[in-house]
Amino acid sequence: MLNEKKPFYKRNWFWIMIFSIIVVVSTTTYIANNSYYQGEADQANLEQRKDQAERKQAEKNPSLVAKYNSIKTGKNGYSEKNITSLLGNPTETQTMDKQGKEIIATWNKTVNSNQVMIQITFFKNIAKSKSIQGLDIDRENSLTLADFNKLKNGDSYNRVINVLGDPDDYSDINGVRTLTYVSDLSEADPSQNASIDIKLSDNKIIAKSQVNLK
Repeated sequence: MLNEKKPFYKRNWFWIMIFSIIVVVSTTTYIANNSYYQGEADQANLEQRKDQAERKQAEKNPSLVAKYNSIKTGKNGYSEKNITSLLGNPTETQTMDKQGKEIIATWNKTVNSNQVMIQITFFKNIAKSKSIQGLDIDRENSLTLADFNKLKNGDSYNRVINVLGDPDDYSDINGVRTLTYVSDLSEADPSQNASIDIKLSDNKIIAKSQVNLK
């Protein structure tokens, strides 16, 4: 009787090959997953170190704007204790709800003889939003409509500062930063005030507007 050939799935080499494939796939998956989670952990550590470095720099830096910019809001917002270490005790606080979970703290400061106000909204002791008003920047040249038109959506925060200079007011709410310019603007109608508003998210312009610029 002739010898019958074994089906391929009954041969040793077939199962050795299958086992090898399983080992390779499992190893590759483990390495990929491990690399992903390690990368996530490294990124978190990097952000934490950067956050600590910014806070230490702000504590040493006398610039009120630098201190304001270092304050984080939102999910990873600073606590009231962190902010008090930067700005000192607030001038006043206002409780916004009966449970005392939402509080608005106000700091009144003097910068170059200007009365500057910082307001920070806390929810459950975490900073949720912030604003600084009254900086009254003294510009060498008045800002014009031509300057405003140099900016477009997608431009970076640094580009805004390079073109327009520092704003008079900042506000940061829900991840959107608004820069407001009201001092030293060229007015189309001298009887009315001019202003510029630039909104940014992820440090890029998402909207801009102006009133009465020439």
